[in-house]
Amino acid sequence: MANTGTSGSLPNEPLTSGTVLQNRYHIERLLGGGGMGMVYLAYDQRLANRACALKEMVDHFIDPQQRIEANEYFAREADTLAQLKHAAIPAITDRFDDHNRHYLVMEYVEGRNLEEELAARGGPLPEGLVIDIARQLSDVLGYLHGSTPPVIYRDMKPSNVMLTPKGRVVLIDFGIARLFKAARKGTMIGTLGFAPPEQYQGAVDPRSDIYSLGATLHYVLTGRDPEQFPPFSFPPVRDLRPEVSTNLAAAIDHALAYQADARPSSIQDFRDMLLYGKGLRDTGGAPAISSRGGTAGLTPSPEVTEAISPPHRRRRRKHRVVALVAFFAVVAGAAFGATYVYNNPQLQQRLGVKSFIDSLPWKIQDRLSAAEKHPLDFERLTLQLSTREGTPMSEPRASFTNIELSNNRYLQWNASFVNRLAGLEGQNEKIEARFYSPSGLQIASSDVNRFVGPGEKTADFSAVALMPDLGALPAGNYKVGLYVNGQRVAEQAFAVSQDLAALAAAAAANDAEKAREAADKAKAREEAGRLAMLEARRRKPLQLAGIEFVNTTKSGTPLAAPATSFSAAKVLFVNWRITFENRLFNLDTGQYRIDAAYIAPDGHTLGSVDDIRIVPPSARTATFSGRVGNSAGGAFLPGQYTVNFYLNGQYVAQKKFRVQAASQPYPASLGGSPGAAPAGGGGAIDVPTLATGRIDGLAGASNVPMELRLRPQPNGFLHGELVIHTAGYGATPIQGFIRGNQVEFQVPYGAKTLYFDGRRNADQLNGTFSSIPAGERGTWTTVTN
Repeated sequence: MANTGTSGSLPNEPLTSGTVLQNRYHIERLLGGGGMGMVYLAYDQRLANRACALKEMVDHFIDPQQRIEANEYFAREADTLAQLKHAAIPAITDRFDDHNRHYLVMEYVEGRNLEEELAARGGPLPEGLVIDIARQLSDVLGYLHGSTPPVIYRDMKPSNVMLTPKGRVVLIDFGIARLFKAARKGTMIGTLGFAPPEQYQGAVDPRSDIYSLGATLHYVLTGRDPEQFPPFSFPPVRDLRPEVSTNLAAAIDHALAYQADARPSSIQDFRDMLLYGKGLRDTGGAPAISSRGGTAGLTPSPEVTEAISPPHRRRRRKHRVVALVAFFAVVAGAAFGATYVYNNPQLQQRLGVKSFIDSLPWKIQDRLSAAEKHPLDFERLTLQLSTREGTPMSEPRASFTNIELSNNRYLQWNASFVNRLAGLEGQNEKIEARFYSPSGLQIASSDVNRFVGPGEKTADFSAVALMPDLGALPAGNYKVGLYVNGQRVAEQAFAVSQDLAALAAAAAANDAEKAREAADKAKAREEAGRLAMLEARRRKPLQLAGIEFVNTTKSGTPLAAPATSFSAAKVLFVNWRITFENRLFNLDTGQYRIDAAYIAPDGHTLGSVDDIRIVPPSARTATFSGRVGNSAGGAFLPGQYTVNFYLNGQYVAQKKFRVQAASQPYPASLGGSPGAAPAGGGGAIDVPTLATGRIDGLAGASNVPMELRLRPQPNGFLHGELVIHTAGYGATPIQGFIRGNQVEFQVPYGAKTLYFDGRRNADQLNGTFSSIPAGERGTWTTVTN
């Protein structure tokens, strides 16, 4: 039967499948988490059983400051997400508390984070994918920074970026995001390696997110984890991946500047630099153009070239324009002659006015309209064997053998075009090559898309096509067709010939290779099985064998055999021993920490004790221990106590023990008689006692709730706590003594001290009190539990 809440769950035990929260959210399974909380996949039974993610924080903090900070971050994430609406930010739909657990209900994002994507691919991500991720992350950061007031994310890193199967990017974990206020300082919060220098001083602005985005892109593009190296030490991107396009590499390098003023001033500037090369410094030569990248360097426009021309050149051009104006003033008298000159490029060339006429605005527009219809003129196409990455394996050729194409199935094509938009404008161009068999069947294709700048008179494109695995390709004439933006512009033939001797040798080599591969695979399977077994045991290295409790002295000396029930008159320190089977026996060494959290009969936490041990591979079992008690012993009231055990922060087990009220009274020296109850009707106060009641006359108030927790000592002294439920008082230790059923004790509260005098009668304990120096007087009465 499914649970309907967490009231029956242990304090930090994960929710089980089938649990229903708020009579609405059906827990399906645990997605991840640990320590203070978990994330679950759940289904909303009120909204078409829609999948959602439940983020949980368990409040079992003993340190009050830790509780305040954890609750603050959790509430901040909820408040931040509730105000944000963007496709790359998970929507929050609900928020609620259940006992000591807090929950956020959010959109469930299916996919992997970038850290997992790197691991799944076994290396850096492809450049095209990185560009698309960078574009989407720039968009969502632009939305955050453009909010009023701006929101600074502060924790951009691969593990906080989800990538869905359809390529959508989602930014998760807004626990430390905050509204930006100029010149505001705060606590350094972030991730080492991805946080910018200023964030370590608690000062951030939108450029801090640009740095963290640059660090994230650098990691997924190069595979170099910044957390494994000294902070702020990022080599230039192209030192690690030389083939990366100019714009992408330079934009990332700019974003990782140590000084914030040296980075792009806004996320929009970073995006334009990444995609279009805007704002990149001139390298002193022609920009590097990558034919396989989505970003390419841009050349200066004609207007910029004019602006930086030497003064004497501009003066000569000015004089020339004056002469041309004078010329056309003469020619303007004859309309037919002017029209003839305007329409005759050869005559314009002889008269030296062609460049002037070509620069007229309407003439430029005519040229632009014509060029936009057909921007590229085909010049030549070459083919050569290459690697998958595009490294040439042969010179350009017009023929290949079937063995060459069987052994090396990658053909690189290189196409050159005349750019008819040169000097006018730049635009993106897509070039595709389609390969056809002698029978006319298309057998392969590849394409490349890049920006062609107005400064490029010619444009070169290159890509690699994977030829089909047809064994020995049939001999004959093959063709490759070239398409510009979907329009066919050229066709070229190449020959494939038979190489029978090489084919036979290749077949024999292939058989031998297959035999070696089979042996290698068998060995790999054996090794993989061993590693899988080791990994599975590392996930759960210790198997619980048993837990026991022992009454001991302060030094740990056992006073009796292990038990689950102790007498309140005899128990001093309750020692726990927890034993595990070592699943890494003869395999590996492990270091483990066992935390034991003690919970009193009334539900409040007494405290926690830990034990840390290194377990060598030679140990079949591992035993951890610890104890709870005060310096004199006798710290336990009658009742049932619960101990929750945690292995390296993860809940592992729960064990209970009981403290029984003493069956014999205290010695006669403390007011009792051996074997008989003392006078007074209810017996002497000789065992730990819990009493609740009221106090009158304190600070002029009456009927104020109070509690007494009394722990009599064998020497006649009285220890314990007094709890007064009113402002300025609370729980305070007491000191006093016992005479039979008479008690006297004092309690300090700030600058004054309360003196209590009381007597036990049956199950009641009451008396009077006075305070010094306030001079307050009153009465109190309680009933023992």
